[in-house]
Amino acid sequence: MTLFEVSDAPAAPRGPLVRVRMTVAYDGSGFHGFAANAGVATVAGTLRDALEKVLRSRVELTCAGRTDTGVHAWGQVVSFDAPAERFDALLLQRSLNRQCGPAVVVRDLREAPPGFDARRSAVGRTYRYTIVNRPVPDPFLAHLAWHVDEPLDIDLLRLGCDPLVGEHDFSAFCRRPKHRDGTQASLVRNVRRAGWADVGDGVLRFEIEANAFCHQMIRSVVGTLVDVGAGRKHAGELLGILAGRDRARASRLAPPQGLCLWAVDYPDLRQAL
Repeated sequence: MTLFEVSDAPAAPRGPLVRVRMTVAYDGSGFHGFAANAGVATVAGTLRDALEKVLRSRVELTCAGRTDTGVHAWGQVVSFDAPAERFDALLLQRSLNRQCGPAVVVRDLREAPPGFDARRSAVGRTYRYTIVNRPVPDPFLAHLAWHVDEPLDIDLLRLGCDPLVGEHDFSAFCRRPKHRDGTQASLVRNVRRAGWADVGDGVLRFEIEANAFCHQMIRSVVGTLVDVGAGRKHAGELLGILAGRDRARASRLAPPQGLCLWAVDYPDLRQAL
């Protein structure tokens, strides 16, 4: 059998294993998020099925950020173990892109050091959120941006970012998960930078970098900042919202299609491929 012949139900990998690290881009429009979910199309399910056909063994994927339904990625990082005897980085990347592209594309694939974990080894993540801020929507950006037809003041948007930087409890901007033992998870995160750019033709881009993010944090922050830019909230209110830790004080969630996981940082190098 050749490297890329397909067999039936995959078994657990045997023999020496190679830890593999992939940088993956995808258009999240047609997927119910990243995490595998039986009965619906997901990014992880698509990648796993393709990998198992090629490697002829069971594959367990770990990602740097579990993006929600409709959210995109340019620099998602995924790790898994592959049988050493079947591992050829270039051939595996080409096969995955033939099977999964263009909705899901493996931009880089390489052997990683033993113990590398796409989520636990990460020291930072960067997300971008795109808004089309003009009266008429753009059909070519509709699946990649939030169309806001009312004028937004970019200076006010930028002022609203200042209170976000630093280590804070982001309970006001996140869904609060619970651990399996019933205790509540910490929502303290360290935001290293946050800012807005006007990229021209009415397109505004928000970029935020932190050690990690909690569920729906960025979409909630963007929705609140849009209210600041539209004059419905004052930039100074962000401090009180953070301190109050009350989800009801933040604004509505920004829609998912404007959000993109842009890059993931690791101690050895920045994932900016």
